[in-house]
Amino acid sequence: MPGTSSDAASETKYAFGRFELDTRRRLLLRDGEPIRVGSRAIDLLTVMIERAGETVSKQDLMDRAWPDVFVHEDNLKVNIAGLRRVLDRGGRTSVIATVPGRGYRFIAAVERAAPAGERGGFDVLPAPPPLVGRAADVATVAERLGPGRLVTVLGAGGIGKTVVAVAAAHRLVDAFADAAAFIDLTKISDGALVPAIFASTLGVATTGEEPLAGVARVLGTRPRLLIVDNCEHVLSAAAVAIEQLMRGLPNLAVLATSREPLRLREERVYRLDTLANAPGGTPTASLALSYPAVELFVTRAAERAGYVFTDADAPVVAELCRRLDGMPLAIELAATQTAARGAVELLTMLEDRFRLLSYGPRQAPPRQQTLLATLDWSYNLLPDDEADLLRALAVFMGPFDVEGALAVAQADADPVAVVDALARLSAKCLLVAEVRNGVPFYHLLETTRAYCLERVERSGEGEALFRRHAEHVCALLERASLDWMERPAREWGAVHDRVLDDLRAALAWCRRRPADRLLGIRLTIAGSLLWTHLSQLAECRVHVARAVADLDAAGLAGSTAEMQLQAALASATMYTRGLVPEAMDASRRALELAGQLGNTEFYLRSLKTLATYENLSGRPASVVSRLEHFAQVAEAEDPSALPDGERLLAIAEYYLGRFESSRRRLEHLMQQARGPGGVRSTRFEIERTGVVGCALATVQWLTGLPDTAMRTAARMVELSLLSGHELSLSNTLALACQVALWAGRYAEAERYRDMLDEPLCPHDIDFWRRPFALYARGVLACVRSGPSLEGIGMIRRAIADLEGANLLLRTPHYLGTLAEALAARGTLDEAADTIALALDRARIQNERWCVPELLRIQGTIELAHDRADDAEATLLSALGLADEIGALSWQLRAANDLAMLWVDRRRGVDVRPMLSPIVGLCTEGFDGRDFVVATGLIGGGTGRASRHAQRQLSPRNARTGCC
Repeated sequence: MPGTSSDAASETKYAFGRFELDTRRRLLLRDGEPIRVGSRAIDLLTVMIERAGETVSKQDLMDRAWPDVFVHEDNLKVNIAGLRRVLDRGGRTSVIATVPGRGYRFIAAVERAAPAGERGGFDVLPAPPPLVGRAADVATVAERLGPGRLVTVLGAGGIGKTVVAVAAAHRLVDAFADAAAFIDLTKISDGALVPAIFASTLGVATTGEEPLAGVARVLGTRPRLLIVDNCEHVLSAAAVAIEQLMRGLPNLAVLATSREPLRLREERVYRLDTLANAPGGTPTASLALSYPAVELFVTRAAERAGYVFTDADAPVVAELCRRLDGMPLAIELAATQTAARGAVELLTMLEDRFRLLSYGPRQAPPRQQTLLATLDWSYNLLPDDEADLLRALAVFMGPFDVEGALAVAQADADPVAVVDALARLSAKCLLVAEVRNGVPFYHLLETTRAYCLERVERSGEGEALFRRHAEHVCALLERASLDWMERPAREWGAVHDRVLDDLRAALAWCRRRPADRLLGIRLTIAGSLLWTHLSQLAECRVHVARAVADLDAAGLAGSTAEMQLQAALASATMYTRGLVPEAMDASRRALELAGQLGNTEFYLRSLKTLATYENLSGRPASVVSRLEHFAQVAEAEDPSALPDGERLLAIAEYYLGRFESSRRRLEHLMQQARGPGGVRSTRFEIERTGVVGCALATVQWLTGLPDTAMRTAARMVELSLLSGHELSLSNTLALACQVALWAGRYAEAERYRDMLDEPLCPHDIDFWRRPFALYARGVLACVRSGPSLEGIGMIRRAIADLEGANLLLRTPHYLGTLAEALAARGTLDEAADTIALALDRARIQNERWCVPELLRIQGTIELAHDRADDAEATLLSALGLADEIGALSWQLRAANDLAMLWVDRRRGVDVRPMLSPIVGLCTEGFDGRDFVVATGLIGGGTGRASRHAQRQLSPRNARTGCC
């Protein structure tokens, strides 16, 4: 790559306004008269002018003015302020703009003139343009360009090709001895005039010889640089001229800009992308400014309207730039409107973007005065077949492939011609191409799409086009439902997630046309699987409910379509509104229809939904009989569904206190999942592996394997994160957090709680995870500072939320946690009432799994009421039940409390005969809270050791009345 000549640079003169900077003499002049400016200020001004339009960092400026010397940033500020006083002279806008947090930018138009005799008669380049977010592009283009090379900067209209090309040329002019020329092809519309515009730009007389021969003669043998701007409308002629010149001039470098390649053998194409934008969410102003799209908007708005960027505006401006595709021209046009409109108003006005994005800079070419003019320029250059296809493709809201393009093209279109036109539109930067899993996909920028849709509306072809689109989306999703059973969920989603926006658009179109009601129903059925996979269940419920309401009018009552819709409605309602009767009714109707129609898949799905409803509403015992029926049907007609029934049965058994049976089933399911090919993991709404694994972790902790449980939970959270299935991830995180709370691993519990609090899931299933996140936050608050009113209040609100949604499963345990916290705070009567309620609910719901722990808590409350005999009897009951169901962890806790009660009542009692056998059953968890207390009691066996253990177990130091 040609480097920059420092000697040439040292003799350069720059002119701007009334000023001239002579770098060789280190002199600043105004109207030809020298001005006294310090040497540091000259250095600073030189580097900013050399990089005019770019942001120059504070560090770069200090390195230039104070090389190898450390100085405080205040020295830079003082010198910049001095330069502004000299250069601005009372002007309203400074020629040196501050870029907050980054540096400074010289924004005046600059002309560069080398010493006399060295310019070779060429016109000067355009002034270095103001540059935002394109430094890397400019550097790459400059690096690729050199003598004998052709580089084409390729991109859509308004993306900034000319800006990048001119900036790159300014970086290289010294290497080409200032022999650089800018040729603007927009001055002609006839390709035959290309040689003439080359000649006239270079000052070549064309009498008596061919224009290009004269150009070659003038260019001679020295290295020269030509910038040939806007080749697309005279592409062939421009390519011929450039090829002819480069063949005869081996030292000639050409930098072209175009909306499609020149297709010359020597050509190196640099495709210019849109500006990167801040991601969705609510970024701060400083974060948003680190993205070029936002920086460009803020910079131009500040220069032209004095706009001040704030944290409140940051998400609005980021969304505005996102809606404008990061397209520089569109962003700059929007920024000009900030003098009259705020950012929020600009965003709301984007529906009429072509009227809004007008009134560009007067000095800009006419095609860049408005966004509409820019798009007209590109569209009017297209042959009819490309224009027709581009309009048709505008119906797609998301990425589409060749099949999609063929589906929406005109009915009589030749498939080979469509594929060829697709490639040509991509080459012309009117389509953005990307490869996904080896398959090419395309999409239109939003501004191009909006432009083409206006053309569609005027053409009258919209009705047929949107119907072809809806039919294509429907067919695509119907095929996807067949593919569902053959692919892992994550792989299936990677292929089909892109269709969601097009599904929404197709449904909206069908809703506006009663005649297309049947197509809308088909789309809804086909889309329900996609909504479920993406956990977009509130959206699913809305569309499915509408389709159910249309069944009678469509003549589909009692049909397979109703069965599918009722099943989808039951599931979506249950996971978004809670365990409401409407969910149960829809599931029963789907089960009835599946039985009548002999559809095993939906019969099993409906049984599973009913079993889930019953389990979560606190009826695990009734779940078992329903799942036994599930197993009978699956065994006879669809054995592949058996793992889903086994999963639910294992979880129901765990709540019933049948830990050994539950653990065997869960371990078998995990083994199946690890086997060759595994089993279908997300068949019925839930990604099975993560939920099964965390249920196993829960049983592992309860049966005395706390370390194993923590490892299992951590692995399952990682798996669920990889699955991309948000509903399943919520369930996995809740179970993992509970295990960590029980184990006293509060850092891990807090991490899982924070993940539950993050916006990982769609808001429509927030109710599903929010109560447990609130419960965990309350427990952790009590752990940090004792049973505070704040922590107790959070636990109480979490229970109320669960009860409000009829999610009664596990609430006996949560009530027990609340009772223990109340007792630790000293509100004993309320604690006694709460634990009584917990025990009653556990018995009603057959939740034996937590009864030993509830009895232990009841015993501690009775002891606090000075009812030691009752407390001892209750703790003995807890100990016996824990032993009966195999809940070693509950057994160890109850034994500790009982041992301390004995020591306090009968000084010198030996607790080892009771505690030692239980401790002997423990094979891990030796640094856990309960094990440490137990071994302390055994090791001491006296009141002294017991009192030490009690201090360890006090509310502030151990369970804090919360786990």
